[in-house]
Amino acid sequence: MVSCLALPLMAQEGEERSTPGQALSPGEARGGASLTPLDAALEGRRLWQDEASLEALDRALATLADDGLTPAHYRAGEWREAFRALATADAAARERLAQEASQTLSRALEDLSRGRVDPRRLDPRWEIPLVEASLPWPRVANALAAGRVEEALALARPRHPAYEQLRQALVEHRRLDALGGWASLPPRAQPLRPGERHEEVRRLRERLAAAGELGVLVPDAGVYGELAARARPAEFESLHYDEALVAAVRRFQRRHGLNDDGVVGPRTREALNVPVSRRLEQLRLNLERSRWLLPTLAEAHVLVNVAGQTLDYRRPGGEAWRTRVIVGQPRRATPLLASRLTHFDLHPSWTVPPTIFREDKLPLLREDPLALEAQGFSVLAPDGTPLDPLAVDWERPGAVMLRQAPGPANPLGQMVLRFPNGHAVYLHDTPGRGLFGRDQRLVSSGCIRVEGVRRLVEQLLADTGTRADLGARLASGQSQTLHLARPMPLYLYYWTAFPDLEGEVIFHPDPYGRDAPLAAALARG
Repeated sequence: MVSCLALPLMAQEGEERSTPGQALSPGEARGGASLTPLDAALEGRRLWQDEASLEALDRALATLADDGLTPAHYRAGEWREAFRALATADAAARERLAQEASQTLSRALEDLSRGRVDPRRLDPRWEIPLVEASLPWPRVANALAAGRVEEALALARPRHPAYEQLRQALVEHRRLDALGGWASLPPRAQPLRPGERHEEVRRLRERLAAAGELGVLVPDAGVYGELAARARPAEFESLHYDEALVAAVRRFQRRHGLNDDGVVGPRTREALNVPVSRRLEQLRLNLERSRWLLPTLAEAHVLVNVAGQTLDYRRPGGEAWRTRVIVGQPRRATPLLASRLTHFDLHPSWTVPPTIFREDKLPLLREDPLALEAQGFSVLAPDGTPLDPLAVDWERPGAVMLRQAPGPANPLGQMVLRFPNGHAVYLHDTPGRGLFGRDQRLVSSGCIRVEGVRRLVEQLLADTGTRADLGARLASGQSQTLHLARPMPLYLYYWTAFPDLEGEVIFHPDPYGRDAPLAAALARG
């Protein structure tokens, strides 16, 4: 077992395309099934028998763009014209068209419900249960029979606030894209600090206004030229980095996972210069990831967003708590999985995982077998028997273990939160709390260090009905294990755009390079 694994990525295969009027036979639709769930729910009621109904289908399928799906994959805009082309054809040809329209709509409904891409094709070691398409087919059929196609699509979307918040953010960014997006800031050697006067301040103000960050939307001057210049308020000409602009920058920084100090340094400048097209892509990709996971989430759960380096605890009753975490560096990536928190180790010892032993500790021991003794490390045989480090052949040590005693130097701190998994990873405390102040916290070997871990444990104990005096147990200084009365669902997941607790979508970098393969798979028709 290793402490973390880099997960290989595979692209999804393409799909065959037909055009309306070259209809698929019933046996060619979705795995060869001759009767779709929609067909069964319709109970013989017939759809798409006139031009108006297919025009409504075209309009509804076009709205899939707001879900990050590609309407053309569902022949949006083609159905009405296909019906017109069959105006003089026999009834059988029109029935084949109606059948293909229903099959295509069924696929759109299922893609909305559970995702278009199968994540197991991107990641052969996918460990999170996938949602089965559990649409309310009778309600869907009733809406379609009444001509309400968009209502049928709405019934298929994940019923979770985060999904709608991502969807609305996509709508807004599509609008910004139609207005021309925003211009980039030029490189600058020194950070721009609050209170300064500089020519760049005007560009910064325009950049934030172009995205509505200043409460006023100003089209990018590079696109709208003199019109934009005439539309700008007088304060847009100011070169003073004033308090109002600092507040807008700090809000921008919070929305992009940056420390909100108001200083336009390299990371803030880099985020400001990400084009709107990239933000659109992030929203599309994370809507797809949301379709994979959100329908499966337990009501109360702990969720770590590895890309965002945050942990959310959704408590029974709906209250939410968020904190920062430290996750695996890209070469020792934190795995993505679903499990359950079952117990805590207080004042834990630390058995060095194989990857860290091999790559970090063994080189030190080869130089000096006693190099780690002062830090409380012991060398153990596989059965736990202590070994003399001077008697071990560190060039070929075999199956020896390193274990560090509890104490202030122990990297696990005062407590570890355990959950079943095949990667030897866990949530834990840390003595190195200064790292939580970084923008990017990708420094671990796969395990997750939690800021404010004691507060998390106290809430878990209370919410699961676990009777324990945590303060007294910690004060004892004794190593001990504490089991939760009821396990708590845990998810380690990956979002490069996801709402915060207030519903504001936060954008993050893609540290493990997972966005590009998903984008390629979604683009396939």
